[in-house]
Amino acid sequence: MRRKLAVLAVAVFSLLGLSVAPASAAGGDFAPPGCFGERYGILFGQGVSVSCFPGEGYGYRVIAHCSNGSAFWFVVGDFVPYGFGPAVAECSGALLVPARVYAYEVDEI
Repeated sequence: MRRKLAVLAVAVFSLLGLSVAPASAAGGDFAPPGCFGERYGILFGQGVSVSCFPGEGYGYRVIAHCSNGSAFWFVVGDFVPYGFGPAVAECSGALLVPARVYAYEVDEI
């Protein structure tokens, strides 16, 4: 019985280690020059809001790189013309596996 409990404990600790590893390797905390970004929490997830000063092109959008455990995906925000507010992208997860923004990038259009 002790052996089974020990194996179960090792399995749970290794599972928790796998789910924490991508969040601890987070990068991309800085917005590109001319822009400033802010991360914020949502229910079971995280979002990023980026505002940029006028640059080349007509506007911009933010692309969030999301993760929860071992899953990775992208969320593309809506197009925002310069001077009309921030571009927003939100990573949504679930109760036991909340999503995080581990990096983001700004795409000028």
